[in-house]
Amino acid sequence: MTTDHRPDSRSRRPLTTFALTAGLFAIGAAVLVGASGCTKPPTGVKNTEEQPTTKGDPWKVAGQRLRKETDWAACRTALGGLATDLNTQTKETLPVLSDPEFASLSQLVPLSADDREEVRATTFTAHDSAYLADCLYLRDAADSLALGRFAPDQRAERAFAWVCRQVYLRPWMLIAGRADGASALPPTAVLRRGFGSGLERMYVFLALLQQLELDGCLIGGPDAGKQPAGLPLVTPDNKAFVTGAPRGPFWAVGVRIGADVKLFDPWRGQAFPVTLAQLKANPDAAKEWFADQANVSGATLDDAKKATAFLAVPVNALAPRMGLVETKLKSDLGVKLAYDAKALQSAFRDPKPAFWNPSNEPNQPNQRAAFAYGHASRALLPLDMGGTDRNPPGVRLFDVYRREQLPNSVFRIPAGIQPDGQIAQRLRAGAAGALGLSFIEPPNPRERIQRGQFQDAAKDLVTKQETFANGRERLRLNKDAGFQIKEWVELVTGLYQELGRVQLDANRDKSVEAAVLGQIDSAWKQPGVQLIVDQASSEVGLAESTLLLALCKHELAERSQARLEAATGAEADRLRPDAIDAWKTALSAWRTYEQNAVAHAGFPGRSEHARVLAARAALLANPAPPKK
Repeated sequence: MTTDHRPDSRSRRPLTTFALTAGLFAIGAAVLVGASGCTKPPTGVKNTEEQPTTKGDPWKVAGQRLRKETDWAACRTALGGLATDLNTQTKETLPVLSDPEFASLSQLVPLSADDREEVRATTFTAHDSAYLADCLYLRDAADSLALGRFAPDQRAERAFAWVCRQVYLRPWMLIAGRADGASALPPTAVLRRGFGSGLERMYVFLALLQQLELDGCLIGGPDAGKQPAGLPLVTPDNKAFVTGAPRGPFWAVGVRIGADVKLFDPWRGQAFPVTLAQLKANPDAAKEWFADQANVSGATLDDAKKATAFLAVPVNALAPRMGLVETKLKSDLGVKLAYDAKALQSAFRDPKPAFWNPSNEPNQPNQRAAFAYGHASRALLPLDMGGTDRNPPGVRLFDVYRREQLPNSVFRIPAGIQPDGQIAQRLRAGAAGALGLSFIEPPNPRERIQRGQFQDAAKDLVTKQETFANGRERLRLNKDAGFQIKEWVELVTGLYQELGRVQLDANRDKSVEAAVLGQIDSAWKQPGVQLIVDQASSEVGLAESTLLLALCKHELAERSQARLEAATGAEADRLRPDAIDAWKTALSAWRTYEQNAVAHAGFPGRSEHARVLAARAALLANPAPPKK
């Protein structure tokens, strides 16, 4: 196995604000201790509003901090300390746009009121930390792909393939409880979740291209620039959402290669057979592509004839302070943080693409505009994390996004318990706590894989496999498990019924109520609870850890394959057996997952995506002999 990419960033503090919402930990230690073998919930992050002054070059100090840790908390500490040190030691001020410069930018890029505040801030904003952390995440992903030996178009193809491996198609059609709502979340949220819509795949690709220093764009109709993100795409009969919807205003994502644009279809996971210039010159050349049943994006040949490129960049990238951070910390971080909007636009051939950044101004009431690429991160995050979501905890989009990664359909609730009742909710919380701490709390296994930390990810996942397998084994070996669960269900349902009767009595005796509550508390500490948590989480946890371990092995094989395809002659002959062995290892891991995939029935699209990757592993594990 190869060594981890960027070993100095392996250990990143967990973050309280990134912790699962309170519902996941409702049962507390009484249920979770021993249930999953997981680590304790993360500790709090220190308030960094008042940063201590640090001796030494402020930029060097910030760079050293960020070489060690790159999560949101570390970025907040580094930027906060940098601002303090610059002010107290060097009296250096951060650059800001002059009025003429801001006017010129505003003519080029549509900016909401919040956007304008973000761009013109005279110091680091609350969201700068989140933006920096996101860029460092994608920097690690880009570095782990090791694409330096490939031409720009090949780098784009391999980066796009990585996005499609890491994000399988499944739209999240929910906004604060509305099943018909459509959202488009920021790239790192989509990557940590592992699934998304076609539009979200585009977002991840744009963010990855930024770190590869390739110019990306979105392809839609001439009026796409005025449309909001996250529009649901339905079937012709209006009875169902199309796979990978919401489409939004765009049907392709592009990469500038010289004077032309290479096109990619995020729903198919493939490059178009023609470039943008070729499509504009002769749309009929792609007629079969658009007529193919595999074209599920809803784009037509008529759309192709009107194909128009649009630019989209994170709003923070337009702030001069980000350009200074990028320049000053280039040797330490090697991260791309800033865009010159005019220079980016000028790099494309005529007609120059416009910028797409719809907002929720008073005359634009459609809330889906908040999910435009430029400010999708701020739309997701609550105020205390630098976002713009002012909703109370529990109903904030960020909280809903976290909960929906473990849908209720995943968990098995014993017979005799009302599915939507208090007991079922508490049991789900216990199981979700075990699974959430293992697979959602960052840095989660997906993040480690995506950042190229393969050894850490594999070691962690093997431990998780053993943990959840042990939970399943406890159930198998305990011949009385069924009886104990049934006995506990009868006990606890009876106690809750008794509590209900006591509380309905207008003349109830407080001591009687307290006694029943004490019995309920004792019931939740009995072994039967542990067995139910094992029953609800062990199969799903084992399937998830096995899936992610297979994905880890698959990414290692992809790296071996890339080295082989970049080599020639004797070097290729030397690398070929290594690549084949890596694919055989990956294929074995996928076959192991197949034995546990049934537990993923509550996660639509997950096992289907695994089959696609397993098929590629099978093909490359048994390649045809090379041509002489």
